[in-house]
Amino acid sequence: MTSAGTARLPHIFGDTYTVFWREIKRYRKSRSGVLIRMVQPAIWIVVIGHTFAGTQPLIESVGFDGQYIDFMAPGVIILTAIFTSVFGGVNTLWDRRYGFMAKTITSPISRSAIAIGKMGAISLIAAMQAGIILAIALIIGVDMDLLAVAPVMAIVVLFSLGFSGISVSAAAVSKSQETFWGLINFLGMPLFMLSPALFPLELLPDWLAAAASVNPVTYAILVVRGLMSGTLEAATAALA
Repeated sequence: MTSAGTARLPHIFGDTYTVFWREIKRYRKSRSGVLIRMVQPAIWIVVIGHTFAGTQPLIESVGFDGQYIDFMAPGVIILTAIFTSVFGGVNTLWDRRYGFMAKTITSPISRSAIAIGKMGAISLIAAMQAGIILAIALIIGVDMDLLAVAPVMAIVVLFSLGFSGISVSAAAVSKSQETFWGLINFLGMPLFMLSPALFPLELLPDWLAAAASVNPVTYAILVVRGLMSGTLEAATAALA
């Protein structure tokens, strides 16, 4: 690395933190919006988890040793993080609409710092929301090895970073709000529907299971489910 590049590093870190903190303050001002986005996954965990309790024989038939709510909780945790991340790019959309992004780009601040700062803030909020859903799951009786909390949250953060990057990129190139929301909905719903969040892959039709096998969310859910249930070896074998 050149001496100029080395000298620039502190500025990049400072720029990134500035963007990151600005985004965090925006979330702090919209606490009601954050709370509303948490209601749906909380309902999934509490209501759907007990409503579908009658499907217990089905999940037992594919070798899952636990209650249905134990089965679905990992999927809800991962999907909470992903949906929060993909919708997080909306702040970038508003920045473009009201001219803030144009001013930022023409300033000395690094463009990579803008992207990384926004992604970091979105990922932190997504991880916090997923962590709260995990806490709710434990409170209502989901059986989990507490030693798995750290690796589960690590997976949540990694996926949040990836999907927040997609969201920020989509907001940066979208010509209108309609285009952005269309892209996000096109991305979000298939990720949910084509995953083993609610039902085992083994119970899906062959064509649907094949589609789910190329969905990265599938692998995150299977690994988190394995960590939470203490059957990670079986989960990783299913990935092979």
